[in-house]
Amino acid sequence: MSRTSNRPTVSRSRTVLERLLSADEVAEFLGIPVSTLYQWRHRGCGPDAYRVGRHLRYDPATVRSWLEEHGVDHDGVG
Repeated sequence: MSRTSNRPTVSRSRTVLERLLSADEVAEFLGIPVSTLYQWRHRGCGPDAYRVGRHLRYDPATVRSWLEEHGVDHDGVG
């Protein structure tokens, strides 16, 4: 007897996902306090985040893109 699955078939090479970052990790990466990150989110001027349950999660590519858009260079001077 063969089982069939209703799951979509996706090759492993196409399902490479980057792990989403926590607010603590993004704040550390940016070198800012977590409270600043939350203030930016409240004002609508920080990097976009996803709400996963009660937690905020950030896509690393979105954070890097946000840095580039806001003219922040690699030395942290913008």
